[in-house]
Formats: sequence, C-alpha cells, structure tokens
Amino acid sequence: MNFKLKLRKNMTYTKPNIILIIFLLFTCTSFKDPVIKADEIIGNWLLPDNLEIEIFKKNNKYYGKITEVYGFKDGQEKDIHNPDQSRRNDDLMGKIIISDLQYDSETEQWINGSIYAPQKGLTLNLTILTVNKKNLEARGSKLFFSKKIIWKRI
Repeated sequence: MNFKLKLRKNMTYTKPNIILIIFLLFTCTSFKDPVIKADEIIGNWLLPDNLEIEIFKKNNKYYGKITEVYGFKDGQEKDIHNPDQSRRNDDLMGKIIISDLQYDSETEQWINGSIYAPQKGLTLNLTILTVNKKNLEARGSKLFFSKKIIWKRI
C-alpha cells in the first residue's frame, strides 16, 4: 500500500516521513530544561510537623529555612533539642534546616543534602524524590533507617 498525503501544493509526504516528523515533534517537546526542573523545589512548603519552610537556591545548591512554626511541637519556638547546648535558646524562625541539596539530572532527584529535625535535634541525610505542583516526597535517612514524608506546597 502506497500512502501519500499532499498537504501543500507540490509537497508530498510519505508514511515514513510523517512518522519521522511526529517522532521529532514528540522528542523535541518531551525534554525539559534541567535548570527549570531543578528549580521546581524552590518555594514554600508545609512539613507534616507544622513547620513552614522556604527552599531557595544559592551557588547551585538548595537550602531551606523555617519561615513559620504554626503549632509545631506544642508551641516550641526555640531550638531546645539542639545537641549543642549553647544553641538551645536560638529561635527556630529563620533557622536554616536544609543544606547542600544538589540536583541530579540523571535520576531527576535532589541528593547529597541534609535536614535538621528540631523536634529531635537530629541531622539526617536528605533526598527529594519527586516534586509536583502540590506535593514533594522527601526521604530522610540516618545509618540504616529511612523515612519518606510528603510536604505540601503553600
């Protein structure tokens, strides 16, 4: 079967050419700029423990600071569980709790970061697994233990 389609005067497209054009259109539109993808985590997020954080970019890495404490841990506003006793009177507001996240374009994840959990005074390894317009899935780990949590975009 000889398939030909005339779209314009004096232009004939065969079936293989049409498939090639469709393939090229699909591949050209399916690739997302890695910088834009990496920056999807920038913004404000509500963590399950009622901390609001703002994630921002600095020197090609991502950081997060506390911007609201809402009803966090029965009204905890100071870093009372900090392992450094001299810092236990520090305010939680404005505290950087996410550090050194880097975007890995191969896995499309944010890796090699850390997160400080003020409710326990622990620092955990942090990986951001997925991000969409409403939620972010994060994994915190320490030694052999890990936990996935969902943050909500504000």
